[in-house]
Amino acid sequence: MISVDYEEVAEKIVTKCMRIKEDEVIRVVSGIPNLELAENIAVNIAKIGAFPTSAIYTDRLEKKLIEEVPKKHLKKTRKFFLKWLDDIDGFISIDPYVDPRILSKLPEDKIGAQREGNRPINDKFIELGIRWTGIGFPTREKAEMFNIDFEEFWDMFWRALNTDYDKLYEEGNRIADRLRNADKIHLTSEKGTDLEFSIKGRKILVDDGIISDEDIKNKDVGNNLPCGEVFVAPIETSANGRAVFDLAFNRGNKITDIDVNFKNGKLSKIKAKENEKLLKDVIKNSQGAKDVIGELGIGINPEVRKAIGYTITDEKIIGTIHIAVGENRMFGGKNESTLHWDWVMMSPTMEVDGKTIMEDGKIII
Repeated sequence: MISVDYEEVAEKIVTKCMRIKEDEVIRVVSGIPNLELAENIAVNIAKIGAFPTSAIYTDRLEKKLIEEVPKKHLKKTRKFFLKWLDDIDGFISIDPYVDPRILSKLPEDKIGAQREGNRPINDKFIELGIRWTGIGFPTREKAEMFNIDFEEFWDMFWRALNTDYDKLYEEGNRIADRLRNADKIHLTSEKGTDLEFSIKGRKILVDDGIISDEDIKNKDVGNNLPCGEVFVAPIETSANGRAVFDLAFNRGNKITDIDVNFKNGKLSKIKAKENEKLLKDVIKNSQGAKDVIGELGIGINPEVRKAIGYTITDEKIIGTIHIAVGENRMFGGKNESTLHWDWVMMSPTMEVDGKTIMEDGKIII
């Protein structure tokens, strides 16, 4: 297994990815498996004269909150937190879950109620343009859930997180240049995808792991680690046709062969080979433009070699695309929703204004 230097990773996140400055206030949220990494991040924040504020969250806590707190209380908005956001300059969140499977049977209506309570917080977060970095984290329990050897999972994750960001920026912009000033996107696949939509006038963004001054100017204030995608908010009313996605994940549940139809940007038919009821329940119990196309993403991270169900890595695989429904205001769209849900498509063909840039999962620019 790869030996990970958490101090080195923490310094990279603080100084290169988030580019934290003196006197900024940074919220760091983590879980028990990654507490050492979170501690190193907090210390590196303090070393440059900024102010870390740390919190621990767990899957066990989430399970108890959803099961034991009445729905009427889950709907409440933390007004004190809304006020506190005025003093926050950035968020760093590390996946706190040890084993998401313990969340797999939670009632979707109470999850929806919790999202409803958090909606004003998310809205203000977007309004203020607060910088953020969301970081995954591999555990043995997740590896078992994803049916992958833990050593393979661990090594793939950390290689992907430590990929060459400068090369990623170059590759991302090479693809982004083909999308800038473009209009029509046409997606097809062997599984039956035949979907068209427009990206006309929308900004094309590259998740290269670094929140640069250029990104901030474009109001692209967040990233994921591992990073590695080119993404855009499609025109919300423009999607028409069928799309078949290989997989998605929700709280320990794998959803496979998601088969949907879009009509004028909105989902009109939804089915899945595995966990279809959950797929529909998540959408049903979300609010706002939950069933409207929200994102097109193209994976560009060379270190992610296989789709396993962990969205933060799956959507970065070269030769894949993902489409999300729901919230997209953070990167130039108009959807307001409590849901943003990515669905991954393996080996698609993509045409941009009639010219093929990806064929059966191979980028051919």
